[in-house]
Amino acid sequence: MPWPVSAPFRMRPNLEKLDAVVPELLLNDELASVYARERASVFAVHPERAAVGVANVDVLHEIIKLTPVGAACREPVRLSTMGSSIDSRQAAPTAMDTAITLQEDFVILKNDGHSLRTEYLSVAFPSRWDPREKLGLDFTAIHAPVADNQMLQAAGSSIMAMAFMKQPMLRHVWLIVPSASLAQHPEQNDYSWSKTLQDPAPLLPRLYFRVERQTTWPLLHLDRAVFFIRVMMRSLTDVLRLEPNRAQALREALQSMTPAVVAYRGMTEAMPRLLSELESFA
Repeated sequence: MPWPVSAPFRMRPNLEKLDAVVPELLLNDELASVYARERASVFAVHPERAAVGVANVDVLHEIIKLTPVGAACREPVRLSTMGSSIDSRQAAPTAMDTAITLQEDFVILKNDGHSLRTEYLSVAFPSRWDPREKLGLDFTAIHAPVADNQMLQAAGSSIMAMAFMKQPMLRHVWLIVPSASLAQHPEQNDYSWSKTLQDPAPLLPRLYFRVERQTTWPLLHLDRAVFFIRVMMRSLTDVLRLEPNRAQALREALQSMTPAVVAYRGMTEAMPRLLSELESFA
């Protein structure tokens, strides 16, 4: 699991270049069945907030080509999705087929001649944001609510030009969260710092380290691009014990956050206990 923690913490792009030719970008791991089951559950219960907009079929074909079953675009391999199957060589994939095939959430952006705007969002596992509120928005509007977003907004045009129109790129975003759910939509009730803090028991063993691996993929021939998000979750204490000094590194990163960022992440009341327990973590 990535460890993208650094101090001082800043809301910045932190983009890395990816090889322009990646035959298996969206690799499934041993948890693929867990992601598929959880995503299918979200789509079954809340399809209106997990699938927003209209997906371009040609883009869906391009996404399938990037997966380990991308060879299916050349050979007749059948993809099983939610009790049905499609011949990936002959049938047009639906957005649902594509979503269940991936471990990633994905967002399709369309070039309207002036900027790239979200055209379709397949997001079953948001980190406390509502996909319905992001449809039709460009980079600036999407990131307007983010605390201390000056660096992101200043780099917005450069990010879009490079990462979504020229070069596939990668970044990691990390969070400390009180819920183990992959799906953390703001309308869910299992994400609650205040409820977690009511318990005087040690805090760190009840928290989770959540990382989003965010990948961009330009599709210039379709006047579109795709933004992929894979959520990775693990017990915070397990992650801290993987390498020496991680607790101290995390403490330094948290201490360097501005009050605005801490409030944006809902951690204002939790911060004193977090810092204290990290200082004595062994």
